[in-house]
Amino acid sequence: MSTWLILITDGTVIDYPPEAYDSLDTARDEARRWAWIISGMGWIPIEEFPDDRWTVDDRNVRLVRVEGEGGWVGTFWTWDGYPDPEATLLEDRTTARAWVTATLHDVLTPVAVEENDWMIVAKFDRGGEEAYAVAHLLKRVGGRKVLRAGCPRTHQTR
Repeated sequence: MSTWLILITDGTVIDYPPEAYDSLDTARDEARRWAWIISGMGWIPIEEFPDDRWTVDDRNVRLVRVEGEGGWVGTFWTWDGYPDPEATLLEDRTTARAWVTATLHDVLTPVAVEENDWMIVAKFDRGGEEAYAVAHLLKRVGGRKVLRAGCPRTHQTR
């Protein structure tokens, strides 16, 4: 089963809880809405890219397709700032914690692990350079009809 995730990032940091959608059209519409909100409701320019990514200043709204099911989503950024994987679904909290804290490349173990009810983070260190594996409790959003594509119009009242 395909799931569409919205990831909102500031560099390599997830800024808002990832959202999951079963419909590509709904996810794309919601990603556009997030970009519009982050832009100050149209005050800051939004760059839209053909790979389902929107950029507003330093923030990115990314639409990512994942397969499978799960209540948690894991992300990892390499030391170079590239997602690897961009996102993966994880079955439950136990699976999420095991994924986040797994030894990297059979060599690196986490130097720190932090967790709360909705997130688990492991920090890895490679010669002074940091990398993070993060699992977020997944926010699954129910389907709705897409009213129209694109950013909303501004409505003014008197």
